[in-house]
Amino acid sequence: MKNIDNNQKDIKPTPGDFEFVQMDESIHDKKFDTKPTTYLKDALKRFLKNRSSVVASVILFTLIAMAIIVPVANKSNIDSPNNTIKYLPPKWFSSDMGGFMDGTKVVENAILDPNTNELPSDSTYKPYAVIGEIKTRVSYADQVDNAVLTYGKGGALSLNNVSGHVDSETNHYKFDDVGIVTKEIEFDLNSTYSYTVNIDYDYTVENLFENSKLSANLSFVTTINNGTGEEELYIPLANVTDFDASSVYIEKSIGDVSFKATELKCEDISSKIKENSNFATASTAKGKLAIILEGQKGEVAASYKYANMLYIRSVEASSNIPASFTWDDSTKVVATYGKSDSAFSTLKQDSLKVSIYHSVVTYGSFRYDCYGAVFGDVSDKEFTEAEIEEFVSRGWMTYDWNPEQGANKAPGEFKLTPEGEKYCPLREITSQTVTVIPGVASVRRVKGVFSIYRDMYMKGELSSCEPPKYFFGTESHGYDFFKLVFSGLLTSLGLGLLSTVINIFVGLIWGAISGYFGGWVDLIMERFCEILGGMPWIVMMTLIVLLLGSNFWTFLLALCLTGWMGVASETRSQFYRFKRREYVLASRTLGASDTRLIFKHILPNGIGTIITSCVLMIPSVIFTEANIAYLLPSALAFSGGQSFGVTLTNVQADLTLYPYLIVSGSIVMALIMICFNLFGNGLRDAFNPSLKGADE
Repeated sequence: MKNIDNNQKDIKPTPGDFEFVQMDESIHDKKFDTKPTTYLKDALKRFLKNRSSVVASVILFTLIAMAIIVPVANKSNIDSPNNTIKYLPPKWFSSDMGGFMDGTKVVENAILDPNTNELPSDSTYKPYAVIGEIKTRVSYADQVDNAVLTYGKGGALSLNNVSGHVDSETNHYKFDDVGIVTKEIEFDLNSTYSYTVNIDYDYTVENLFENSKLSANLSFVTTINNGTGEEELYIPLANVTDFDASSVYIEKSIGDVSFKATELKCEDISSKIKENSNFATASTAKGKLAIILEGQKGEVAASYKYANMLYIRSVEASSNIPASFTWDDSTKVVATYGKSDSAFSTLKQDSLKVSIYHSVVTYGSFRYDCYGAVFGDVSDKEFTEAEIEEFVSRGWMTYDWNPEQGANKAPGEFKLTPEGEKYCPLREITSQTVTVIPGVASVRRVKGVFSIYRDMYMKGELSSCEPPKYFFGTESHGYDFFKLVFSGLLTSLGLGLLSTVINIFVGLIWGAISGYFGGWVDLIMERFCEILGGMPWIVMMTLIVLLLGSNFWTFLLALCLTGWMGVASETRSQFYRFKRREYVLASRTLGASDTRLIFKHILPNGIGTIITSCVLMIPSVIFTEANIAYLLPSALAFSGGQSFGVTLTNVQADLTLYPYLIVSGSIVMALIMICFNLFGNGLRDAFNPSLKGADE
């Protein structure tokens, strides 16, 4: 517009002063490029962008689904113990994986028969389950078990005095006398008998007692009548007193083992017995020979209660001593002359510990198919005629008995039916035996290949007629640990979910009221929380168990008694953070009620942090329950099953020998904890209102 004079009264615009810019276009609202969304859709979109949270949620819900499905789908019995399948290692693969999850293990130091270098017939390991060759080595054993007693060679019998008393006057410790005895022997006192005990001394302990020396004696033990009753009489035959390495011991060695030795010897037992007045005119004497380790005669400080130890390498006796105390292998003494012998009561039976010192044993190492030993096929298993008839009646097989009499004859015609191929425990017949008892009957038996797992299925010990696989192995009662873990996890998840819902409900209401109203309301509510939270939770838990009993609901009550206070505290802090924001003041100015302000404006803004803490309550409950199961297992006697914590606690004692039990359960627990954590972090970001609509 052209400039005009201010004094000019009339203003007349010209045609060029005003022009329309969009003469040929219609003016209207443009369509939005994005579609409208809801709060939950936007939260889900942000959650799916967090890959770690998505992966964690998949793993987490898989574990929860397994906790629901496995106890129902897995038919393994976890109510009745089965000792035949206890401590089986995990098995995932049927093929040989070199010991990795294939049901095999490496066996070290299994005692072998030294004559054959093979597993003996009484071994706990089955020869048919051995994989590959057995690697052998010869070494010494210092323990007593049935295998050492049977297959050990040489060595020394160890007498260990493990008891004594403190002298009241000197306050020094003194050991009791202990010993071992023969069976009863009748001596002809007109004959000559000799008896020599070869004693080893472990020189590694010779300096434990500075003022004391070991003493041992050989005695004749018998019972006499003293006029008022019977008493036990000891007649010394020989003794070694105060012997030590510098006096009577000589250096000896067997292989690479060095030791020091001395002798306890009596050349003429009869003359020693006759020196006693009770046998001066007797022609015979009936009694026992005793090797006695005498208690310490010197003063030994009470703080050094080391036991006397004596090693009997061998005994040499006259051939005319019947039932003499001799042995070719010292390990046999323990089996032949045990604590049941009457003389042990006099020789301080409770003070004596008998063991083996350096018995030569052949050991073997090999890889062992644990599942093959329990469920595999056994050759040369004998079947009775009644068992054969049962298999035939079930329609599993047909068999025509060979009429020929005698042992180990050729079998008759044998055939498995199609159903028998799957179910029959008898897989093959190798020989037949027919024994005729005149005037009675004939007894018929067969030998053949026996399928153990099919027999267990027939007896109802297995849920399906196929070799089982225990993914986590089996524990001390033969229970499937995979089913135990997820059965316990289901109980613990139920406990965690129930307690979390209750704690969140109570905590949100309590924290919202305390944080929103503040002032005296907040002060009183906080003091109440401090008083309740100041009581030790384990004490409260124990009191509740004592008052209300031990069960699932009692433990749930204990968890909910103070568990809501964490949610309440977090909610309260979020309300103090948001309640004075401008949008809250604006809503209050427009007349919004307290309920609307709490649940519509303040709580949604703080829900992200609250959700994270609430989601982590479930694994926290599982860990709490596991700790209580360890400290107070009687408090978790859940009816109808056991918890996850109890399951892990029951296998803690097996950590050294069977670590796969505690490791498999711990991996599940670690996954639960990590996945809940990542899942909670994803929910926190998804429900954060400040990120609503953000692309990243």
